[in-house]
Amino acid sequence: MKVCVVTGADSGIGKAVASKLLEKGNKVYCAGGPSGSPFENKNGEAVWLTLDFRIDADIKKVAEAVKEQAVDVLVNAAGIAFYGLAETVKPDDISAMADVNVKAPIMITSMLMPKLKRAKGAVINISSVTALSSASPHGAAYGATKAALTSFGRSLFEETRKHGVRVTNIHPDLTDTNLYRNADFTVTGDPESTLFSDDIAKYCEIVLGEREGMCVEELTLRPQKNMIVKK
Repeated sequence: MKVCVVTGADSGIGKAVASKLLEKGNKVYCAGGPSGSPFENKNGEAVWLTLDFRIDADIKKVAEAVKEQAVDVLVNAAGIAFYGLAETVKPDDISAMADVNVKAPIMITSMLMPKLKRAKGAVINISSVTALSSASPHGAAYGATKAALTSFGRSLFEETRKHGVRVTNIHPDLTDTNLYRNADFTVTGDPESTLFSDDIAKYCEIVLGEREGMCVEELTLRPQKNMIVKK
């Protein structure tokens, strides 16, 4: 049994990743909002941490919860997005994206890194394809936060690789989650035009299953077709 921490485990990609880790019989600290609920599978052990990633004191609860535990895997999957022209995005929404998409994963990773080093563990950051784009119109602030997360992951790998810690940035494109609840568009639901949370969870499993001594540093996952639906 490995000890894993997954943020954003109450929905979307984080929930799919946590479920996959539990199926493998691991102990998973599932950090997320109040909508989180126990998983059906009984193979592993789920420990729920209800918190708000915008609040520093709540973020620190993750490290407090695993104080007496080793940590083998950290998956930073929590994320929030607000879309629109740059001048239309509210200051509070910009602050929320900076807190949830950048500050929280950096803080959590930094606090858990001594444990991850001892375990020669793995960190997976669920970033976004927008982090790799030369421009993200109607998503400038969101893309900037995800670019920051990707940059953090790249630097972290260089810092920790000599300690055996593997760091992977995964960049999904349009995925069928509630990320677009604050947008005027959504995904089509067509399997050729949409990624699904289980797709990303599958590749997290592949990354974690690679042999010791080899690291998949970055992955970009995209649907075959590029289509959205206006709300």
